[in-house]
Amino acid sequence: MGYRLKLRPSAVLALPRAEVDALVREGDGAAALLYLYLASAAAPLEDAELCRALHWDRAALDAARQTLEHLGLLGEAEAATETPEAPARCAPDYSRADIAAVLEHDGGFAALRDAVGKKLNRIMTEKDDEMLLGLYNYLGLDADVIFTLVGHCVERTERRYGPHRRPTMRQVEKEGYRWKRLGIVTQALAEEYLKEYARRQQLVPRMMEVLHLGSRAPVSQEAKFLDRWIGWGFSPEAVEYAYEKTVFKCGKLEWNYLNGILRDLDKKGLHDAAEIRRRDQLGASSPRRRKESDDAAAAAADVQNSVAWMKEYLGRTEQEGGNDRGL
Repeated sequence: MGYRLKLRPSAVLALPRAEVDALVREGDGAAALLYLYLASAAAPLEDAELCRALHWDRAALDAARQTLEHLGLLGEAEAATETPEAPARCAPDYSRADIAAVLEHDGGFAALRDAVGKKLNRIMTEKDDEMLLGLYNYLGLDADVIFTLVGHCVERTERRYGPHRRPTMRQVEKEGYRWKRLGIVTQALAEEYLKEYARRQQLVPRMMEVLHLGSRAPVSQEAKFLDRWIGWGFSPEAVEYAYEKTVFKCGKLEWNYLNGILRDLDKKGLHDAAEIRRRDQLGASSPRRRKESDDAAAAAADVQNSVAWMKEYLGRTEQEGGNDRGL
């Protein structure tokens, strides 16, 4: 996703006063820093670029971005749409002679081609070779990174469509361009990405369970919300807490309302379900709540005293009446 502000590029950095005032009122220093960095950028910036420049993780970037979205400061195309899965290919068109020359003189590429063909369980076509060479030569991805990429695409396809299903080389190419945009260009970074990807995938079924959506895979829009909440650091139990509050308030699952609850908790640094519930209990015993409770108890005590006094009065009256009749 490329981010940019609703500002025209200029050699002089001039900021609209209304937008600055809105940022000051919001009181979100991270959002203000992101705003300033984007304002000084000459072109839209990707997640990986921003995280590296600002020394943030993805969760910090998402939180600051959402503040800017809330204030209406991000350009609509970058803030509201997802990065296309299929980026336009910019690699040169390799001829059959080009591919043959690389295969002849670059043993690393020749070995990669054979390994990829076996992994995809297919005979590599000229078009397949062209796309693979684009990843290797044009994008500059190392052979081990490309092979890891192919393995990731195979596992993802099998998980979605069943055993022995294989992605096309075009799908591998699309994911390769995405890795390049994310800055995943070394084997160490690829392993780190896949480890985090696996962690998130393990949480998804439990997330669907606490949302009472069954054992099915999430659809695209659901997956976006789940990935965001996992990125913020919420456990399934914390999501379940937000779900319960959502259903109590709305009568059903409202994704945007639930997202708002979690966004507010994330801003407060609350991600653990036990801690969230403990804070709720503390809120219920706040000085204001205690005063309201004490006032209610005092009122109830007054009523009880009044009833007791009335019973005692009626008892004395009846007794005195009986004594008068006896005289």
